Amino acid sequence: MPRNHRRSYKITVAISVLATLAIVGCNRYVPNSTVITKENLATYNPANFSNKKNKTTKRTSLRNEDALIVKAIWYEQQGDYKNSMAYYAKLYELTQKDEYLLKELSTSLYTKDVSKNLTKLEMYAEKHSKSLEVTRLLLSTYLKEKKFEKAKVIAQRLISISSSPADYELASNAYVFTSDFAESVRLLTYAYDKTFNEDILLKITTITGNYMGDIEGTIQRLENHRLSQGCSEKICLSLLDIYTQQRRIDKFIPLYKGLYEVTHKHIYGEKLVETYLYKRDYQKSIDFLQSDYKNNELLYALYIEMKEYAKANALSKVLLKETKDSKWYAESAMALYEGASNKKDKKMLEEVVAQFEKALKNGVENSVYLNYYGYTLIDNELDVKKGFKIIEKALSKEPENTYYLDSLAWGHYKMGQCKEAYSIMKKVVDIEGLEEKELIEHWSAIESKCK
Repeated sequence: MPRNHRRSYKITVAISVLATLAIVGCNRYVPNSTVITKENLATYNPANFSNKKNKTTKRTSLRNEDALIVKAIWYEQQGDYKNSMAYYAKLYELTQKDEYLLKELSTSLYTKDVSKNLTKLEMYAEKHSKSLEVTRLLLSTYLKEKKFEKAKVIAQRLISISSSPADYELASNAYVFTSDFAESVRLLTYAYDKTFNEDILLKITTITGNYMGDIEGTIQRLENHRLSQGCSEKICLSLLDIYTQQRRIDKFIPLYKGLYEVTHKHIYGEKLVETYLYKRDYQKSIDFLQSDYKNNELLYALYIEMKEYAKANALSKVLLKETKDSKWYAESAMALYEGASNKKDKKMLEEVVAQFEKALKNGVENSVYLNYYGYTLIDNELDVKKGFKIIEKALSKEPENTYYLDSLAWGHYKMGQCKEAYSIMKKVVDIEGLEEKELIEHWSAIESKCK
């Protein structure tokens, strides 16, 4: 038979193992200055605000105050923080109530506007230096306004009065913005050690990896988390990101295996199989496909790769029932022929022809299958003329395909058409050379008889 006159059964990995970055992307940590948690607006009620009045400020009527509160809350609920901020500022101007000052400043974090009351917040924060809410708000405001040195002062105040991991995480932002990465990592590590929160860990590792250049330390942190807490998508994809850049393919297998066990997503099953194939560990690929990850089409291709044609033929029949795709008639025919110890066995050839005929009858016109069937008819002299016509149909789809031209030349040769056989075969040899056994056999036969 001519070299690869059928389609190549080599496994073609759709996405290269080394193209993993296209999936996992790259992590970049951008510190977040807007970390004040939004309150549940549905719980707001004017009655909840303090009734304390500032004697130096003109009082408004309760009705007017309630109306302004409703508007401020309504805009906040709509995500219109600019207008909400304006109403809270108006309420503070009219009443001088601290609650409105804090609400105006916290709402301003979600806008590009600068509050004119920042100085008053600073004064208020000095008087209430032990207040977590006020300290958090002032720190976030400084970060938003890019007053980073002041932010670091308040960050130290915050962690002096709070042991909350969330406050340590907030405080770390001031040091990221000023490139004091070591201190930022120290604060984030405290928060991570208390919570094992993977988002905090990813902030740490993005800083250590991207900004501090400590790649091995970054890997160690991520691997420690994976081994102690499991292979979450975020952590394992981050490790894959690094290992891909380092081309450490051997590290892919436990990561994809863990990802598939956790998520059962087909993409991770496929990637694990691809990695096995890249390492030419076909048996482990088959074992995985037979036990954990059900992908019969990929298993079929692996059987072909391993030359286990009997298993491939049996599986093609299963796939025909599963998919209702008539191409599996053709696949079954090819697997049957490839696995036959005697390629001239009459009963086997009859079955091969019958399967191909079913495929063609059901509209299968893939040029690979046409070429295989046509060549089988020609080479075994089952019906040379019919085989020749089928090869011509394959060539109508891919006119320059040297595999098909090889089959066509062989058809001319079998029909005694030397001039045509020699001309076409010479073109194939000029393109492909004479390095493959089947090409040498065809060229020798045609050249010796037809030259």
